[in-house]
Amino acid sequence: MRKLLTLSIVLLMFVILSGFNGCGNSSTSEDHDKKQVQQQQSQYQKGQPIPTFDWSLERHLVIELYKVRNQKAITHSVWRSDHGLIEGDCPSYGYGVPYDTSLTNPLQMVGNRLYSVTSIEQAEPNGIFASKNTAATWVICLGEAGSKEPVYVETKVTVYPGPVIVNYKTNRVTRSGAATVLISKD
Repeated sequence: MRKLLTLSIVLLMFVILSGFNGCGNSSTSEDHDKKQVQQQQSQYQKGQPIPTFDWSLERHLVIELYKVRNQKAITHSVWRSDHGLIEGDCPSYGYGVPYDTSLTNPLQMVGNRLYSVTSIEQAEPNGIFASKNTAATWVICLGEAGSKEPVYVETKVTVYPGPVIVNYKTNRVTRSGAATVLISKD
């Protein structure tokens, strides 16, 4: 019995040590692969450096969109089903707000400040924390006498920068006047 126990312990030690030895080889090959990838990236940086620009059209347009979204604008919102059929519409105020947009940071650091590993979001330039979790939207419809009526919509919403005609029979939306919201000319 004692020999069987000794043999079992020796066999177990052999299996454990063999396993660790294999892990070491894997780590070495991973280190080698990592080094090769880093060398290739260094070559790309030399031969094809990332360009720098004095000005960015895309950044400029995002800034202009923030400015437009911050205006008190009369718009028109149309929402459609997942199959593309128009489900509803209304003259609206501004652009839709994602349902789970927050005024405060939805992420909080947990644990000790020295050992916490987490990312804390920053507010957008308009002061809110943008949604990343839902397709639902709050549409502020304009009711009778200009009342602002919040409508919760779970389907896709398109907000037009001016008046439109919504034809439920043909499932078409056509613009019917000049835009009330414009991006300034450069």
